[in-house]
Amino acid sequence: MDLNNNQHNSVNDSSGLADDQSRPELTAPSERIHQHHLPAQDTAQSQPRRRRHRKKGNNDTANQHGPIVHREPRQAAATNNQQQPVTDGQSSHRDKLTAAAHSSAELPQNDLPSEPPRSKRSQNHQQPRKQTAADTTNWRLRKLPNEPGTTQAPGSAMRAVTPAKPLHGSQSPAPRKVFAEHYPPKKVTALMDAGLLVRGVMRINPKNPTDAYVSLDESPSPLAQRKNPELQGYVVGNSSDIYICGKDSRNRAINNDVVAVKLLTRKAGRQLYKANRMGYDKRMDKITAQRRARLDRMADYVKNVNAEAASDDAAEPQTSNDSGARMPELFGVVVAIITPNSDRVFVGTLSNRLPAHRDSRASDNIPLDMLQFKPLDPAVPLMLVPKDSVPEIPHHKDICAVRMELWPETSKYPMATYLKCLGQRGSVEIETELILEENGVSTEPFPPTVLRSLPKTPWKIPATELKSRTDLRTACIFTIDPPTARDLDDAVSCQLLSNGNVLIGVHIADVSFFVRPHTALDRMAKQRATTTYMVQRAYPMLPAVLCEDLCSLNPGVDRLAFSVMWEIEPESATVCSTWFGRTVISSACKLSYDDAQHVIDGGHLAESLACFEHTGVRVAPASQQRRSDIEASVLWFFRLSKIMRKRRFDEGALSLHSVRLSFDLDDNGQPIGCRTYDIKDSNRLIEEFMLLANMSVAARIEACFPDAALLRRHSPPLERRLDEVCRQLSHSGIDIDTQSAGAISRSIQDISDPAIRYTVEEMLISPMQRAAYFSTHAVADRNDYRHYALNAPLYTHFTSPIRRYADVVVHRTLEASLAVYGNHVAAEHPLLPPYFSPYFPQTAAAGSLTTSVNDARAVLIPKPEAIAGIAHQCNLRKDAAKKAQEASSTLFLVNYLTAAALRMDTPGVITQAIVTKVKENGISFVTPMFGVDGIIYMDRMADRKGQVVSTDGRKWKLNMWSVKPASVTLVWKAVPQPSTNPKASDSEHQLANMLSAL
Repeated sequence: MDLNNNQHNSVNDSSGLADDQSRPELTAPSERIHQHHLPAQDTAQSQPRRRRHRKKGNNDTANQHGPIVHREPRQAAATNNQQQPVTDGQSSHRDKLTAAAHSSAELPQNDLPSEPPRSKRSQNHQQPRKQTAADTTNWRLRKLPNEPGTTQAPGSAMRAVTPAKPLHGSQSPAPRKVFAEHYPPKKVTALMDAGLLVRGVMRINPKNPTDAYVSLDESPSPLAQRKNPELQGYVVGNSSDIYICGKDSRNRAINNDVVAVKLLTRKAGRQLYKANRMGYDKRMDKITAQRRARLDRMADYVKNVNAEAASDDAAEPQTSNDSGARMPELFGVVVAIITPNSDRVFVGTLSNRLPAHRDSRASDNIPLDMLQFKPLDPAVPLMLVPKDSVPEIPHHKDICAVRMELWPETSKYPMATYLKCLGQRGSVEIETELILEENGVSTEPFPPTVLRSLPKTPWKIPATELKSRTDLRTACIFTIDPPTARDLDDAVSCQLLSNGNVLIGVHIADVSFFVRPHTALDRMAKQRATTTYMVQRAYPMLPAVLCEDLCSLNPGVDRLAFSVMWEIEPESATVCSTWFGRTVISSACKLSYDDAQHVIDGGHLAESLACFEHTGVRVAPASQQRRSDIEASVLWFFRLSKIMRKRRFDEGALSLHSVRLSFDLDDNGQPIGCRTYDIKDSNRLIEEFMLLANMSVAARIEACFPDAALLRRHSPPLERRLDEVCRQLSHSGIDIDTQSAGAISRSIQDISDPAIRYTVEEMLISPMQRAAYFSTHAVADRNDYRHYALNAPLYTHFTSPIRRYADVVVHRTLEASLAVYGNHVAAEHPLLPPYFSPYFPQTAAAGSLTTSVNDARAVLIPKPEAIAGIAHQCNLRKDAAKKAQEASSTLFLVNYLTAAALRMDTPGVITQAIVTKVKENGISFVTPMFGVDGIIYMDRMADRKGQVVSTDGRKWKLNMWSVKPASVTLVWKAVPQPSTNPKASDSEHQLANMLSAL
């Protein structure tokens, strides 16, 4: 596989973005609540009731400052939570973390309005009030009380810590709770079944971490819509998210946790929202005032800045509410964490400075033997790390990696375990390691338990498989991939039929034969979920013996495959019939995109290209006729793909492309060349047939198992953001029709200037939502299965099982459908033609495992709830892999530009930039040559005429050479900063500076 680029069939999914691109495994649905978030025992309930009238001098003030809350009737302690077995070493470390967590407890900060004060009469006659049905629906009783009836297993990690000095001989008070307890699993399940809770995925705003949102990952049940009228008509991925206001309402959930949410009334939610925005607005007003003051100071140096107008504007600061903040429609609070984010390793800095508390009453009880960990991601909370777990206290600028551990309700900050110190930023090696750790990419070698799941080598296809599969080894099958690809997971074939039609085949490596369910190899593949491609190397999902050998469709060897074949009418490229089967193939040759393009341009295959031919008995060098068949097949593929692509876009498909960079590296791994990756006709040739295969398989598995299919959907763009971008473009005379994906595509094609067209595509990517895997049981309306960018009613991933776990799951579902229904679905289906071609293979090719629906489900198909968990894990790892790949490309681009600037006579690397937005505080720009976008803040420009300081106020300069009405020519030049690392070179200093700015 080409390490610089994604696979060819990744071009057009998720609105044209590179859609094809771990940590502990997701828990099973029956164990959805993570043990770290089980509620601790409320030790206050076990204490005797204190007398209302106290003697003079009694110093019991435990609840003096706390809000008045509704007390639930006392109940017998439940024993639902089972004690978790813990080893001695784990117990000692966990006890230390727990003790520190409890000692850092704060006063409760309830995010919900408290109950009105009781009258004197009610105080003198306190009777436990029986809970009524109104308590469930009235939000004022929808607070998050400490759940009665929950216990903590003896010796578990959430023990209370006894204070050093009891108060006047009384029992030690329980630790004060900063957060509400999480609901226990049984209660969450019961309330979700009753429609009182909904589930979704947490997303925290990195620019304002007090704002968070929950996107529902399944359609609300009819009962939930009746209990919560605001959910009526809710569409997964295309409706408003639930707004979680403040850290208390978030209740210790972090990004990508699957959480249970209780909805709030609109009135109560707005009260919370206004209180939260008030503090945020004050901070923004302060920042705005500082920004305007800097603009005043630089007015003498920057042209076209009216100092007098800026001074007048500074007298009336603009708040964030004035900038268009919109009131959310849905409000809620987190009551439980169903499935925690599997990636809980974070990178940041360690220091001896402990977190400062605004509440002076809560500033005590933080142990002095703790270090503060400050993550680089602002959406991640501060953490406490025990000093004795750090072998050597790192420098305050060193980047460290920690793993988040316990976060009980009695602690404002979670505890963390120190993993390692990466060092100071600057070198490519450290930056790459930081990117991998930050995105949870597993770099460890596969453990022995996984390797024992692999077949012994040398391996050959078992006789039972040869008997049960369709034998296509004599067919003219070949692969087209990047020249550096080693994991060849797809091949194609073409045969001209006697009736004038064409028999087209797509053959995908049968990885599921080796990765069997419930094995150590399967668990590891699900944990990693995808292969991550960095610039200098790839981090595979599967061991190399599978990726590069047993599963790779290398030429001249027999391989197991899943095949999809179509009889296609050549004039209109219309599919007449479809066939699915488990096959054995032998690839004739490995073509690169350049080889295929050479044939398309009228050339012939190079004589040096190794080609083979299976005679039915053995593999021999290909004859000249076989070489001619390969060339003819490439031309047929090109002819059909052009017709199919044109029809697809005419019917409303949309493709938005970002610049993909490719680097040439020297022997030391440093970039010496940089170029954009061009999409050729040979790329599009393969793309069209991979898309067709994915759509056909999606229709097949959804028809056979409508409640247990893993599909991929793409929601329409965010309407408000799309309208904002279109208004912005209209000021430049560019009109975008947003009625449909096809209308947007036609508007883009009307732009003649390639640089402007690329800029518009980059701007339109922002409001687009990412495509996501989902389980069909989780989305009620079948119309919501659609893929917006592809304009396809059903879509899935089938063609890259070597590097995507979702494809492995789809292969198992397809195998189950073959075992039950055979090679063709006889029942009518709008996406599967009823005609069964006589030119298809006539062998039975029955499944090797099962023949009944129940047996097929039991052996090959997970439960629908488990498929939803797999979809969530695949979405997380796919997004993380994409972020890591983009960060790696940026890292090498910065390194390349830094080295190139030193070799040039000009002050830096000069490139064209297109201004996309001009605001009071700066300009936004895009560079089509390198695919880099950014902001130049006017208020952070420098001190001397003609020179300005860049985005983050770092000491590297940006010279303005000319300003014209429609363009700005910029020159980037790095200025070295002093470093605390004496061993770092000047180039590393420059690289660190530019990385900080970018």
